[in-house]
Amino acid sequence: MNGRFLICSLFFLGITGFVLPTVSAAEDQSFERIIQPFLKQHCFDCHGAEEQQFQLRFDALRSVEAADRHLWTLLHEQIASGAMPPEGQPRPSDKDKQQVLAAIEKAQLALGRAATRRLNRRELAAALQDVSGLTVDLSYALPDDGKVDGFDTGADGLQDAADSVAQALAVTRRAVDGIRFRSESRAKLYAADVRDAKDVKKVFDAWKADGVTVNSGDVVSQPGTGWFIKPKWLPDRGGLTIRIPPPTQRGILRLKFVVSLQKPSPKIPDSQLWVEVGGRDVAYVEIDSSADAPQTLEYQIHLADVTADAKGLAITLTNRVEMPYEIDGYPNEDRSKPEEKIPNGGGLFRPAFDAKTLPITQQPVPLVVLHNFAIEADFQQQWPPADWKFGAGDLSDDRASAERLLVIWIERAWRRPVSVAEQQRFLGLYDQERKRGQDFDEALRAAFHAALMSGSFRYLSVPGPDNPHDQFAIASRLSFFLWGAPPDAELRGLASKNKLRDPAVLDAQVLRLLTDSRSELFFHPFVMQWLEMGQPITLAMDHIQKQDFRFGRNLKASLQQETIAYVTELLQQNRPARELIASNWSMHNDILARHYGYEKIHGGRLRRVTLKKDDPRGGGILSHAGIQSMLCWMGENWVIYRGAWTLRRILDDPPPPPPLEVPELIPSDGKNVGKSFKQLLVQHQEDARCAVCHKSMDPLGFAFQNFDLSGRWRESEFEKYVRNELDGKIEWRGSGKERPVDATGKLPRGETFTSFVECKQLLFQYYTDDIVRGWLKNVFLYSTGRKPEIADLAEIRQIMATHRPRGYPLRELLQSVVRSRAFLGERILTKE
Repeated sequence: MNGRFLICSLFFLGITGFVLPTVSAAEDQSFERIIQPFLKQHCFDCHGAEEQQFQLRFDALRSVEAADRHLWTLLHEQIASGAMPPEGQPRPSDKDKQQVLAAIEKAQLALGRAATRRLNRRELAAALQDVSGLTVDLSYALPDDGKVDGFDTGADGLQDAADSVAQALAVTRRAVDGIRFRSESRAKLYAADVRDAKDVKKVFDAWKADGVTVNSGDVVSQPGTGWFIKPKWLPDRGGLTIRIPPPTQRGILRLKFVVSLQKPSPKIPDSQLWVEVGGRDVAYVEIDSSADAPQTLEYQIHLADVTADAKGLAITLTNRVEMPYEIDGYPNEDRSKPEEKIPNGGGLFRPAFDAKTLPITQQPVPLVVLHNFAIEADFQQQWPPADWKFGAGDLSDDRASAERLLVIWIERAWRRPVSVAEQQRFLGLYDQERKRGQDFDEALRAAFHAALMSGSFRYLSVPGPDNPHDQFAIASRLSFFLWGAPPDAELRGLASKNKLRDPAVLDAQVLRLLTDSRSELFFHPFVMQWLEMGQPITLAMDHIQKQDFRFGRNLKASLQQETIAYVTELLQQNRPARELIASNWSMHNDILARHYGYEKIHGGRLRRVTLKKDDPRGGGILSHAGIQSMLCWMGENWVIYRGAWTLRRILDDPPPPPPLEVPELIPSDGKNVGKSFKQLLVQHQEDARCAVCHKSMDPLGFAFQNFDLSGRWRESEFEKYVRNELDGKIEWRGSGKERPVDATGKLPRGETFTSFVECKQLLFQYYTDDIVRGWLKNVFLYSTGRKPEIADLAEIRQIMATHRPRGYPLRELLQSVVRSRAFLGERILTKE
C-alpha cells in the first residue's frame, strides 16, 4: 500500500458512516392519513400535475423525506401564516390546519437535524494556516464553494465529490511542504536596509549574478530616510519593481517591507500601497505611519499562484493616490472634460507643480518611504513555530521525536484530543515512509498530510449528546462561526473543562470573539453574503451620464466596507434592530465623505459619523450607496431589482422565481418608448402570472428612486436611460427632460408612502418583526450550516419574544442563537 492510497483510505474512514435518516412507519401513515389528503384538497390545483405555480409541485410527494426537508419547511410556514391556501380559495378549518401542521413538524423532527459539512475554502485555508503557522492564503488553489441561499457555510453546498477530494489533496500537500523540522532552510534571501543607501541600483549589484534586477524610475533615494516611491494616479502604472529569478521550487515566497508616509501638508491624502507579485494583487493597504513608527508589512505567497516571465518574477510596489485633493498655493490640474465631473469633485484632480524645480520633499504629494525590505524565495516555516507557547523540545532523528510532533500536529489539526490508537495510525505511516528510505522531515510530512486528509480535519464535527467530543465540537462551531478559523487556546481550554454548555460562559465568549479584530472574518463574509454584496458597484458622473472608472478601486471598496463596518458597530455595541433600517449615523472615511458631500475626513479608516439633520438618506443599510448602486448593475429595471432584493434580504418575504414563459420587461423596447416606468409596471402586472410577484416588488422598489446609479441622493431624474457598452464597460446616458423623482409606493401589507423617509419610518414601525426574523434565519443558516427547519423556526419565535420588549438588541440576539438547541446540537423530543 503506497502513501497516497493510505492517505485517501484514512480520509474515507473519516467521513463514511453518514446515512440519510428515514421516517418510521407511523410517520408514513400520518402522511397518507393527514398530510396527503390536505394537500390534495387545498394545494394540488395550483401545485399539481396541470399547474406548478412558482415552480412548486406537491402531488408527487409520497412522504416527508430528508431530500425535501426545505420544501416541507416552506409549506409549513405558508400554511401557518395563512398565505396558503391563497385568498379566494376555500380555507381549511382550524382543526385541520393544526392537525396537518403538527403532522409535518413531527415527521420532519423524526428525520433528525445534524448537518455535517466539510470546511469551505476560506475556513480550510484558515485551518491550514492555524496548524502550519504559515500565513500564505491557500484558498487560491481551491474552487468556489456551493451556496445555500447565498451562504458558503450551507451543508448542502459543501459535500465532497471526487474533484473536491483531489483539490484538497493538492492544497493540503502545499501546507505540509511549507514546513520543516530538522532540515536546514533552503530559502534564498535578498534583504537590505536602504535608509542610508545613496544609489538604488548599487544595492542590487550584489545579487546581479543571481539575475536580480530593479526598475527604479519612480524611486528617489534620500540618505538618512530611505527610498521615496513617487505617487501614481489612475490609470498610470509604475513604482518600484524588483525581479528575482524564477525559484526552482514551487514553494512559498515571503516578503517583508518596512514603510512610512511623508507629505508636506496634512491636507494631502494618505497613499494606498499596491503590492503586486507575478501579476497578482497581493495587498492594497493605506500607509499612514511616520518614519519614527513605520509600518511593517509581511506577506506569504505560494509561487504556484503567480506567474513568472522570461525576465523573472516581478514584485511591484505602487504608491497609488485615488483621492482628489487641492493644496493652497498650487493650481489644480484637471484631467477631466468639462462635462465629466468626478463625483462631488467639481473637476478637482491633483495639484499642478513643476517636479523639476521643486525638491521632492516639498512637492504637494504623498510619498511612500521604503526603509528596508526582505525577499525570501522557497521559504519553509520552522515547525512548531518559535512564537507558539509550547514546543517539542530538542529533536533527534528518531521515532520518539516524530511521535511528539505528531501528537501536537494532530490535536491542533483535529481541534480536539486524540487517542493513542488514533495517533498510531499516522505513526505507522511515518514508520512505513522511513522504511522506504525517506528522511525524518519527508516521512513526517507524509504522516502530517494524512492527518489533514482525514474527516476529523476537513469536516466540522456536529455538537450533541452522541458526540464523544461534544465540547470541542461546540468550540469549533463557535470559532468558525465568529472567526472563520479554528478555536484558540482559551476556547480549547474551556472545552477541556466542559464549560461550553454554560449559558454565561457562552455569552462571555461571544462577546470576546465579536470584539476581537479576528471577527472581521465573520462580519465580512456574513454581511457580503447576507446582503448579496458581491454584485458590481456602479460609479457614475454627475447627472448619471457616464461611469467614472478613474477612482474605482478605493471608492468601490469603501462603499462595501461602509455597510460591513456599520453592521459590525451594530453588533459590537449591541444596538437595537431598528438601526438596521434607520439611525442618525453611519461609517465614513475620506473618500466616502466626499462621495456623500460631507465635511472632509482625513484617512481611509472608517469611523462613526453623525449624519446631518437635513440629510434625506438618514442612517441604515438601505441608505448606503454601495447597496443602492449594486442593485442597478443588471440593467435599467432597477426599480424591480431594488424591490425584490428588499423583500428577499430584508423583509423575509422572498418573491418566487419568475415564470419561465414570461418575457423580461425592457423599458427601452420600441413599444415601450415614451411610457413612464410606473406605466410600464402597471402594464406588466396586467398579466396575472406577473402580478403575483410584481404587486409587492414594484411599489416597494420606488422608495429608492432618489438614489442614482452611484447610490448618491438626487432630486430629479431623466425621462429615460439608455444603456451602451464600450470595451466591456457599461455606459448609462440619461435622455429627455428632467423631472422630479417619484418615490411614492406601497409596502407588502398595503401601507403607502410618498418618500424614502416615510418608507423607512413605516418599515421600523410595522416590519421590525419581519426584519429580525429574516436576520435570525440567516444567522441560523450561517452558523449551523443548514436552513432553519420547523423546530428551529419555533426557537426563533421564542428568541424574538424574549428580546422584543428591549427592541431586539442585536448582540443579545446573536448570543441567544449560540445558546439555542439548534446551535448546540441538542435533541428535540417529538410529542406523542
